[in-house]
Amino acid sequence: MESNARVLKALGAWLFLVLLGMAAAVVTIALVNKYLYGPETDVRAYFQELRDGDGGQALGLLNARVPDANAAMLDGDPLEASAEELEDVEVSTVSNDGERAVVRADYSVGGTRHSSEFSLHPVDTQWGFFTVWAFDETPLPTLTVALPGVTSVDINGMSVALPESSGEFSAFFPGTYTASYTSEFLEAEPVSTVLTGPGQEAEIALEPRPTTALEEEVDRRLKEHLDGCAEQSTLFPTGCPFSYEFDGRVQGDVEWTIESYPDPRIEAGAEGGWSLEPSRGTARIAFDSLDLFTGDVERLERTVPFELAAELAVDGSTVRVTPRG
Repeated sequence: MESNARVLKALGAWLFLVLLGMAAAVVTIALVNKYLYGPETDVRAYFQELRDGDGGQALGLLNARVPDANAAMLDGDPLEASAEELEDVEVSTVSNDGERAVVRADYSVGGTRHSSEFSLHPVDTQWGFFTVWAFDETPLPTLTVALPGVTSVDINGMSVALPESSGEFSAFFPGTYTASYTSEFLEAEPVSTVLTGPGQEAEIALEPRPTTALEEEVDRRLKEHLDGCAEQSTLFPTGCPFSYEFDGRVQGDVEWTIESYPDPRIEAGAEGGWSLEPSRGTARIAFDSLDLFTGDVERLERTVPFELAAELAVDGSTVRVTPRG
């Protein structure tokens, strides 16, 4: 009897260990399924490909449907730059019924919280226990960038073409995309947008503004024109914005000097053209007036206000200022 009790006790211990091992195996399989094979793993891997700038791997993982648009943002430095501001990434499963899973990634961009959701489905199993997941077909977002009057801009550090001053680009999400422009005579402040979802359509409309170099060049051209006007010894300088009406007889030369030069504001037009707002200045005229009855000569000096209007055209490194008299 004592021997049978020992056997039963040993058998019970053995069964307990077997059950404990099976429970541990079940827990291990569940943990491996979640953390090594679960849908969250694919989303984390996708984020890593974005950070690495590996567009080929990211496209394959995401099962991406790529729009018919410029693909310059889909690989290399521009892609890596798009993910630089992604911080505090937290990945969690929203739902999983075994046939479809929805995974959400929460993250910060510039201190602001955003989230993106990804849909995945099972495609295979490994070792009979572990589920292999894949992304549902996911349309990529598109980004449209426009800047009147230019044919290229910088996006995420890459110079890209803008046919007809506008271009559409395929892009990954989530990501930050920053467009800017700088040239000798024209610049545009950087503008950023954050893409967070599949198929999203975003637009960046850059606002051109003249550089200091353009303002100085316009001032120089206008001063040259006005100084040339002042060199004409006549009451009515040809092609110039100022003149002086006088009914008497002028004795000798007419002398013009510019007292204050106009300072026109440069404005960019909607179609990329430029315009100069009419602006005011003053000239001073001096000449001797002859009295035909008495023969007396009187020195006459007057300040003459005037308004200057001019057309402005900028083509690459060429500036044309055309005053209207």
